[in-house]
Amino acid sequence: MIREGWIHGRKTDGFTLQWHLTNDCPYQCQHCYDRLDRQELSLAQALAVVEDFRCFCLKHRVTPHVCLSGGDPLRYSHFWEVYAAIATAGMRISILGNPISAAMIERLMEIRPPDYYQVSLEGFEEHNDSIRGKGHFRRVIRFLEDARPLLLKTHVMLTLTQDNMPQVVALGEFLRGRTFCFTFNRLSQVGNGAAMSLPDKDLYARFLQSYLESARSNPVLRLKDNLFCLVAPDGAAHGKRPGLRGCTGYGCGAAFNFVALLPDGEVHACRKFPSPIGTIQSSNMEALYQSEAARRYRAGPEGCLGCRHRQHCNGCMAVVYGCGLDPFQARDPFCFSEMGA
Repeated sequence: MIREGWIHGRKTDGFTLQWHLTNDCPYQCQHCYDRLDRQELSLAQALAVVEDFRCFCLKHRVTPHVCLSGGDPLRYSHFWEVYAAIATAGMRISILGNPISAAMIERLMEIRPPDYYQVSLEGFEEHNDSIRGKGHFRRVIRFLEDARPLLLKTHVMLTLTQDNMPQVVALGEFLRGRTFCFTFNRLSQVGNGAAMSLPDKDLYARFLQSYLESARSNPVLRLKDNLFCLVAPDGAAHGKRPGLRGCTGYGCGAAFNFVALLPDGEVHACRKFPSPIGTIQSSNMEALYQSEAARRYRAGPEGCLGCRHRQHCNGCMAVVYGCGLDPFQARDPFCFSEMGA
């Protein structure tokens, strides 16, 4: 178990490696964080990552979770070998990808069912396809329909902006019975997303209240944004489901119980903004985790010091960065706690 008592009393029994296998993707989403043509790892390098991560988690007695993403992870030339290696190693595995065919779902399930397969929607059809490309919405719905009888657990994620916030709760209702989980992340104004807008702070606070109220009766809606702890400050469960735990289960989990590995071997504390802590070519997971850079991201922003919500919050450093502020200093600009402006 990993403990960080020197920060604010957190401990975790799990660790997630969000592995962006490739930046190759058939879509040109307007908010994509990174479309750089990065050199991909060879199969030998990728298998070494699997073993290194397994050993890191074994040493710290945490359950390993590898979340394969991209780009489109299935476009990585060694996807199936890497997927099989992770499955053989007995690690938890999930996929953040694009909709796939029933035949591809069956191939995944034959190796080992992932914990979940997550796809994205940015609103209803007209708005979603304006962001992700014509026909994307219908392909996602077809994928969700194919996945259910094949027993593939699906999640749906939305990147929240000023333009799609009014559609979120209604989209969650539309997805009731179509997927296991629907949630959102606020836009990080990085990469292509720098040209898009976030909602007004006060409107966002009211939206969180509305979403939370809808979540009491809609089991598909899940609570991911750390700022939910401010509208349900006691951390109590909504309905009979688990209480509020923040983005990674411990508020911001950047470099605490989560790191992101990019296609070329760069390791970042969080994928949503530039937060480098080293490379797997020049170091291993243990050294990266113990590095001064990782410790700095784990500590979170100084502006959150003294806040009673810190253990399950710390805001979103990616949103702070995208708003042009210092993520090591500034509080989340959407924070509406009583400790300050």
